[in-house]
Amino acid sequence: MTFLPLSESLTGLRVVDLTRNLAGPYCTMVLADLGADVVKIESTVGGDDSRSWQPPGWNGESATFLSANRNKRSLAVDLDTDAGRQLVRELAAGADVVVESFRPGSLRARGLDYESLRELNPAVVYCSITGYGNRGPKSGRPGYDPVVQADTGIMELTGYPADPPARLGIGAVDLGTALWATVGIQAALANRAGNGEGTFIEASLFETSTWWLSYHLIGYLGSGTIPQRQGTGTPFIAPYEVFATAEGDLFVGAGNDRLFHSLVDELGVPELRNDPRYSSNEARVTNKACLRAAIQKALLSHAAAEWETRLTSRSVPCSAVRTVADLAADPQLAALELLTSFPNPRIPDLRLIDMPVSAGERRAAHHYPPPLLGEHTDQILAELGLDDTRISELRDKGVIA
Repeated sequence: MTFLPLSESLTGLRVVDLTRNLAGPYCTMVLADLGADVVKIESTVGGDDSRSWQPPGWNGESATFLSANRNKRSLAVDLDTDAGRQLVRELAAGADVVVESFRPGSLRARGLDYESLRELNPAVVYCSITGYGNRGPKSGRPGYDPVVQADTGIMELTGYPADPPARLGIGAVDLGTALWATVGIQAALANRAGNGEGTFIEASLFETSTWWLSYHLIGYLGSGTIPQRQGTGTPFIAPYEVFATAEGDLFVGAGNDRLFHSLVDELGVPELRNDPRYSSNEARVTNKACLRAAIQKALLSHAAAEWETRLTSRSVPCSAVRTVADLAADPQLAALELLTSFPNPRIPDLRLIDMPVSAGERRAAHHYPPPLLGEHTDQILAELGLDDTRISELRDKGVIA
């Protein structure tokens, strides 16, 4: 059986990347991992904002930037100069995709919006990633992951009932928006392959955050009940949460009667099987407090690691609560070869998380580590036809770096 290497899926496509921070760069990194030539446009002063987001860092480089910018080439150009904007227009004129994450209206003022670039390149697929979309009363607001978590209700749902709201410990809204933008871009490219037409794609943190809340929002519309914080649990399955053990914490999820029966048998409390309060999932949810107390008491007899082994042998979903350090040493991570070497001039031992999808057990090939600011400026401008003299003039004027 023959499998197409993922890294060849978008070979031959040029992407002009006008994004910063996380959502946009993760989107363009996926395109780069799939083989596209991604030219990352960065400010001549400081570059992408995320370059300064540290600690944590690695040999002085921002871990956040490193995580989202491999397989790209960096062109440092001042978009507030006519010459700088003209360079980007020339790049876009020959590009297949343009991705941007500026505040709505900002690129229009610079002549780099979809309407302006479409005149140069009618076949371009142009993707705009914003905080709140390009229309509506909140469209002009800056969009940051935790701000949108607070605005849409995710933050109000995160944490324990007696504690204040909490943000998610990961940038789920940013990364989710990156994936939706990638889906839209690839759908537009497939459409263009048939009719030759480019299009305008939109994705926003607000829309992604609302999508993450799908079943909560539908539940509210159907019942009128506002969902509440559940700690590590969920309002519609029990038991389905973290419990303390003799050593460490353990998440246990028993989503049906069969799993519940296996759980209580292994815990040594088989009498819970026949208790009418726990006869069905609905009954267990209704009587969650007393059920939790009974399970918690049983789990205190052994350590989380032992319970995990015993319950897993019965196919009961569970896991000890581990740290990121534990993940880094997890043999499953090694078996899947998900941490991949990307030697960087400043970080020879740099490893990054590869694409979490494979074809025929093969992930994307690896080309470039995350670029230094402006590392490929001369190379990219030479491809546009600029000679060394012209490049030097632009550098002397501060247009490029």
